[in-house]
Amino acid sequence: MLSCRELIKGHPAILEDRHGLSFTGHTPFPTIIDALNKSGVVMLRGALPPKELRSCRRSFERFARRLGKRVAPDPTGDEGPSTEWATGEREEGSWHRPWIVRDRDDTPAAAVIALLLRSWAWKVVETVCGSTDVVLLLASCAARHAIDKELPIGAHQDCKVVSPDIPFSIWVPLHDVVPLRTSGLGFIVPPPSEMLPTLPHGDIGADYVAERVAGAWTPTYRAGDLTLHTKLSPHFTTGYGTRSDRYSFEIRAMAWTDAPEQLQDPAIYVRRRGDGAPVVVQTRCSGDTRAQAFVAKTALLAARGLSAGFA
Repeated sequence: MLSCRELIKGHPAILEDRHGLSFTGHTPFPTIIDALNKSGVVMLRGALPPKELRSCRRSFERFARRLGKRVAPDPTGDEGPSTEWATGEREEGSWHRPWIVRDRDDTPAAAVIALLLRSWAWKVVETVCGSTDVVLLLASCAARHAIDKELPIGAHQDCKVVSPDIPFSIWVPLHDVVPLRTSGLGFIVPPPSEMLPTLPHGDIGADYVAERVAGAWTPTYRAGDLTLHTKLSPHFTTGYGTRSDRYSFEIRAMAWTDAPEQLQDPAIYVRRRGDGAPVVVQTRCSGDTRAQAFVAKTALLAARGLSAGFA
């Protein structure tokens, strides 16, 4: 089966933004939304501050290194790592619910969410949602440490492997991601208009990618860049066998009025206040979901950012 490295070697043009899908805060929002609607993915360059992301990466890295080691129970009472990681990470890394990744008082996922609320990219999120009342669906978010390994090509759609109800996903690497060096994401544009047939493990197959190389894109991310892709967008994880580390978060959100009840625990609700700044106005975390401290910390960090003039 064709590997990611072989795909790029045979088709180096997929490293280029041939479809014009990279934008900055100076781009008119209708242009960004039009590109997303047509291509299923957009890159938002410089959306988050690299300095703060470096701190988040270091915290995530320390957390990952402690997996499998005896540590004291977390004083916050929030959920700890799954027993899946009782002996440490796998060869390919580990993945977690966002509130589980903690390093003493640091909660990198909470920091990234707070940074996103301060960013111009949040207006893009609101526009895609069709509302300034947005709920962050924390149980559908993910934190991943990927250790790069050689991977075959293949692709999946989030409407199949995440939820058919969530309209889009935001992918935030905490550092540079350079194809052929670091595991990242690749996309196939334009997206189909429906959920595609899949193999038993949810993958739509290598043939789909191989037959649509003209629409393939494996972008380079610089720290602070993020991509937003729709639930129908076929995308794939890249892997080259370099054994490099990649730390990233997947964030999922939608309009309050559109969110199914079962996806809203835990959740953070955001609305724009009178002066136009987005604020956390409500949180939800049932007693069965041990993420109360994380939810509170996220709201606090978001509020501190606004008081510091970051909105």
